[in-house]
Amino acid sequence: MSRVDRVAELIREEISRIIREDVSDPRIGFVSITQVEVTPDLENANVRVSILANEEKKQESMQGLYSATSFIRGKLGRLLD
Repeated sequence: MSRVDRVAELIREEISRIIREDVSDPRIGFVSITQVEVTPDLENANVRVSILANEEKKQESMQGLYSATSFIRGKLGRLLD
């Protein structure tokens, strides 16, 4: 497993934990982090999610995730330093 793959897996696990334990937005329902793609320079990551809900609840969950983005990034940044 390459370093990029290990970092991607670590990011996936930590974001999942942060959402589960630290994000308290009631709009966020059952969210799974399905994939994280990290650039070779480890500067950027694209995170893919799956949301188990009807279309309306999916939209609400995505709005909640967008609102929590800065919080998640900050927490993740501190964990990865």
